[in-house]
Amino acid sequence: MKVALLHGYSASNAGDGLLVEESLEIVREALGQDVEFTLAASHPETFEYLGITVVNSAPGLRGYDRAYLRLLRGLDDFDLVVGVGGGYLRAGYLEEAAKTSLVHGPQLLAAARTSTPTIYLPQSVGPAKSFTYRMIGHGVSKVRRFYVRDDRSLAEYGAYGAVRASDLAILGAGAAVGDTAPAPVPVVSARPVRGVVPPLVLDLCRQIGTFDGYVQSETGGNDDRAAMNSIGAERILTRSELMGSASETRVVVAVRLHAALMALRAGHFVIHLAYERKGFGAFADLGIADYVHNVNMFEPERILKQIDELVSDAAVREDYRLRQRGALESASVGREALLADIRELSIGAVRSDGLEMTGRA
Repeated sequence: MKVALLHGYSASNAGDGLLVEESLEIVREALGQDVEFTLAASHPETFEYLGITVVNSAPGLRGYDRAYLRLLRGLDDFDLVVGVGGGYLRAGYLEEAAKTSLVHGPQLLAAARTSTPTIYLPQSVGPAKSFTYRMIGHGVSKVRRFYVRDDRSLAEYGAYGAVRASDLAILGAGAAVGDTAPAPVPVVSARPVRGVVPPLVLDLCRQIGTFDGYVQSETGGNDDRAAMNSIGAERILTRSELMGSASETRVVVAVRLHAALMALRAGHFVIHLAYERKGFGAFADLGIADYVHNVNMFEPERILKQIDELVSDAAVREDYRLRQRGALESASVGREALLADIRELSIGAVRSDGLEMTGRA
């Protein structure tokens, strides 16, 4: 079976790499390990470790890569088209709209036009205005199954056929959550938001005083290294130090959603400072909505209190873990429903192909 996987970005952004890996895993779980994938990604070299065919979806000085254009024109030759989960269909301001139109617009348009069954894994869609909103909505309406991962995206695109599910990083997390108390020194993982580290994040870091840092993304316009070097961390932890199986349990304050979700999967206690709608949807789905805050409007004193309680109060930690466990157990039901949907679409494709072959005979 041949599957086209659209809208990849870069594995140098750990969250985007995770979403591609989770997309591959859930399709393989649904359809078998012998699926042949072709991935469209803006930084194809970063996905070489996956051992699948990857084409470059980023426009260059001479236009689009020929292999990428052949992929989009040839989607009818695949058995299934899958949109990677994520938050790439947004156009809240001019630069964002231009990137969406140039990089993701052709892929959404091709997915909308193909006769091959299509499924978009859980997305955050928007913000978008006027013409861009209608353009994205048209694409959503033409995709056979289009999942969104937050209530605001559902409210805006439910009329176009979008349905609600949890983020892939939640659906694939499992319910095994540890009970170890965290180390007293927290971890902060920051990023620029519209070019600058939000002032409240800098204020929070000053009030925390002693903390370690973690860099989630090191690619292009999503490079967090300069931001992390500016906030005063004692040291920057490596990915294996924070996310590895032997990592010491910590309280992690994270701005990027998938830094937060990956830290939760690694067994840490996480507070998320959300800069987009996706963060609020994810932490509501995890049952810990009181641990997500607007990165531009939060009260540093409240975050400091939550850090202190998670470090020092066993009852607070137990409540956090109980809610998280219950939510992850519920998410396993959502994962089974998504697997069933992928299988149903692929079976429909096989039946359709069989009827076409019979007709030609």
